[in-house]
Order: sequence, then C-alpha cells, then structure tokens
Amino acid sequence: MQNNSQKIVSVFLYFILAVSVVILGFFYYKASGVAYENDAPFQEKLDAYGSVIDAFIIWAYVLIGLAAAAAVIPAVITLATQPKNAVKSIISIVAVAALVLVAWLMSDGTPFTTAQLPGYEGEGNVPETLKIADTMLFTMYFLLAGAIVSIIYAEVAKVFK
Repeated sequence: MQNNSQKIVSVFLYFILAVSVVILGFFYYKASGVAYENDAPFQEKLDAYGSVIDAFIIWAYVLIGLAAAAAVIPAVITLATQPKNAVKSIISIVAVAALVLVAWLMSDGTPFTTAQLPGYEGEGNVPETLKIADTMLFTMYFLLAGAIVSIIYAEVAKVFK
C-alpha cells in the first residue's frame, strides 16, 4: 500500500512540475514576441503579459490549495483514526486561536492621516484592513519570539543534561 501511494504522489508531483514548466514556457514565448523600450507605457506591458500573469496567479492559487489540502487531509484522517491524539491537536488549535485573539485585541485600526503618509492615495487605509494587518504582524512577532525562546531553551537544556 505504501509503495502504491508513493507512486501516485510521485506521478502527481511530476504532473504539477510539468504544468508549471508549461506555464513558464508560455510566459517566455509571450515575452519573446514583445519588443519595447523600458519606458513603454504600463498599459502596453500589461497588454503583453496580462494573460500570462493571470495564469501564474491562478496556478499559484491552485498550488496553495493543494498544499493546504495536503496539510489538512492527513491531519483529519489521523484525528479520526487516533482519537487520543485528537486532544493534543485540539489543545494546539485552541492555543493558536488564543494567540491570534490576543494579537487581534492588541491591534489598532486607526487610519493614517495624510500627515503620516504624505501622498498616499490608496484604498487600504481603512480600519478593517489595518486591524487585520496589525493582527498578522503581532501574530508573527509572537511566533518569532516563541521560536527564539524555544531555540534558547533547547540549547540551555543540553548543557544541563
């Protein structure tokens, strides 16, 4: 059984690689037919590469979805087949959710003024977007700090063994 699943995964990975190479080849094919100056208008460049960039983005979404499925499906199967380990997994999920909640409570959604960001005319300066961005930043800071603390703990624990 293990050997068959390894073959299936191997064929699937080669398929993903082949599709990626085809999309990359399509990009180079389109790029070879476009000759313009570096100072060409943006719309001309977008017209030349727009469909290929769309294909790259869609393929990236597909790859992200496959990676998420590859991470989640085996975990769900393991939880269903080994209920004792489910408690540890649920505790981990609750801990991560609590970490994100603390980051959310710490984040500030106050929009920037034009004095703080002179010349900025974008649409992202709204409280909801700023709150989500702050939450992600604080979560990453917490995870980075946890990683550093765990590395230091592991090295110090080796000394005392």
